[in-house]
This record gives sequence, C-alpha cells and structure tokens, in this order.
Amino acid sequence: MNRPPTDDLRARREQLRLRSDQLREQIAARTQVLQPLFRASDRVRSGVRGVQQARQGRAPYVLGLLALSALAGALLVRPRLATQLALRAWSGWQMYRRARPVVERALRQWR
Repeated sequence: MNRPPTDDLRARREQLRLRSDQLREQIAARTQVLQPLFRASDRVRSGVRGVQQARQGRAPYVLGLLALSALAGALLVRPRLATQLALRAWSGWQMYRRARPVVERALRQWR
C-alpha cells in the first residue's frame, strides 16, 4: 500500500534529524584534538589583555618583556628556525646598510 506523502515527509525529516545528530557527535569527537590549541590561544589572549592593561598605566617595559619572552620561547621550541631567522634578519640589516648610501645618491640625482 502507498503511504500518504505526509508520512513520507515525516519519516524523511526524522531520518535527517537523526543523521544531523550523528554528524554533530562526530564533529564534537573530532574537534577534541583542537581543544588544547583553543585553551592555549585563550591563555595568550588573556595574557595580551593583561599586558595591555598593565601598559596603560604602570609598566612601559611590559611589552619589551613580552617580546623577550616570545623570543626565548621560540629559541627553546625551535632553535634551528630561530637561528635561521636571526641570520636572515642580520643579513637583511647588513644589505640595508650597504644599499642605503647608493639609494640616497640615486635619489639625489633624480631630484
């Protein structure tokens, strides 16, 4: 026998609702891996807020301490990458110092 269309729609809606519940549970289970990352980013955000609040009134050196601690953390976590970045920055600074007089002379000639 044929069922009325409303019964078909109700059954389909119930199937979709169950499938949606199942997919939500799968997403929740798979995103548990990201929870430590979210917690760490929340800690960083609260630390930045604390630094901003401290810097507004009392401690102008807090930002420098934050930058220094970030550098120390990078050195501890990835020393080779930090060394490579430092060497690139130093090379860029040296190139800038050497090229600056040449660029200034060229600009003076164009004026």
